[in-house]
Amino acid sequence: MTAPYLASRPLSAARSRRLSRFPVRTDLLDLTVRGEQLQVTTPRGPLPLYRFTPLQAAVLCGERVPYAAEWPEHMKLFLYRYQPLPTLARVTGPHAAHLGTQPRDPHGLRPWDQCTYGGWPLYLFMHDQPGLAAGGEVTDLFELMLVGQPALPPSGVRGHGP
Repeated sequence: MTAPYLASRPLSAARSRRLSRFPVRTDLLDLTVRGEQLQVTTPRGPLPLYRFTPLQAAVLCGERVPYAAEWPEHMKLFLYRYQPLPTLARVTGPHAAHLGTQPRDPHGLRPWDQCTYGGWPLYLFMHDQPGLAAGGEVTDLFELMLVGQPALPPSGVRGHGP
């Protein structure tokens, strides 16, 4: 239950931005590398990027991984902690050649085009803080995106699998 004064008070742009845990698209500036980890640069510092590791097995087996909104209710709270990285306006340096774009469901919760690296869709974790250690790794689900990570095979590749 919300207090009446909170429900009727509109959020200012600055307050709305402070309440958001994810950076806004205009704050995502460029790619950088720390050790072997791929990161996105923001005005407050770099943020680590993640890949959804079950995607490789799904692609090799010809299956489609559903968007978070299509997962069972008990999984959504976990999945919504990861945000698809929007495409970056301009990327410079040696890693720009590995970037791509993946369209998303235009009617979904996160309808923007998603940035990919070597075919891997990239994600941000809501609890990461710029410049601090990554906190969103979950073994065999979300792992840090490494610069040397082999490219994700194109959808429909046959002859591979578990």
